[in-house]
Amino acid sequence: MNRIKRSTLLLIGILSAIAVLGTLFYLLPDGSLPNSYILNLRLKKLLVYLVVAVIASFSTFSFQAVTGNRFLTPSVLGLESFYVLMQSLFLFFFWKWSQGLAPNSLTEFFMVLCLQAGFFLLLQPAIKALLNKGIGLILLICMTLGTFFRSTSTFLQVLMEPNEYDKLQSKLFASLQNVNEGVLLVVVGLAILICGLLYRKGKVLDTFYLGKDNARLLGVDVEKEQQQLLWLVALLVSASTALVGPLSFLGFILANLTYQLVNDFRHRTLFLVGSLLGFVSLLLSQTLVERVFNFNISIRTVIELIGGIFFFYLLYKERNKL
Repeated sequence: MNRIKRSTLLLIGILSAIAVLGTLFYLLPDGSLPNSYILNLRLKKLLVYLVVAVIASFSTFSFQAVTGNRFLTPSVLGLESFYVLMQSLFLFFFWKWSQGLAPNSLTEFFMVLCLQAGFFLLLQPAIKALLNKGIGLILLICMTLGTFFRSTSTFLQVLMEPNEYDKLQSKLFASLQNVNEGVLLVVVGLAILICGLLYRKGKVLDTFYLGKDNARLLGVDVEKEQQQLLWLVALLVSASTALVGPLSFLGFILANLTYQLVNDFRHRTLFLVGSLLGFVSLLLSQTLVERVFNFNISIRTVIELIGGIFFFYLLYKERNKL
């Protein structure tokens, strides 16, 4: 019963082959071995693509199982909007006084991570009280807070000086290029730990698709598991956002493409296929940005364009089912 279907194994094999070939082409575009500096730089970028893909896959599948909705992503928790607000507040009030200070990427990462975790911690009393009434009310509160954060950020950005605004945009647009190695290693460690916990909870996530009542009949403490899973998802999203910036549509694309390709409800299989699909997608998108468009567009632009089109396609498809 736990064996992976033959069609899914074939898909995993195809994605793995594309990932290996894409990696070789990315490392050796002209067929010759580059010098050690360029090789290390490309290897670091590949590690970033892999980590971001794994985080997007695990966090989105887990969140959609908790909410019972395949159109929602962890971005509705408001963490990415809170990240934008933090960066806007810092540059608006403190940038002039911090220009002479050498920024420490690792310190900045832990500050952002702690602030985002603190924001989610403040929501815990409300989440714990409202879990019995359904996850929908919690999401509504988070989405309202996210809208408030975005509105406040927009107001501050309008008042900013041009230099401050340019600096802010470099923080808000997701970048997979200039990632600090120390921060990357910390995120890799966090991703291994949290994704390992989510993988172990794969069977619990499977029961959520049967409905809350059926999950309770199977012995699952639904409210406790939902709270723990939301914490793990929040930490993953916070780490990814602090590492590369907001990538709202990535998880949505990976999850729904995987649902289309894999006829399997088991999350351990979905995690694997989604991670492979995410790595291949990021690798191909970044190759297009670098080799075809010569960095004239960002990878976030590519992801949001594809994600927007895919979102409307799914809406149209669901409409035809009615």
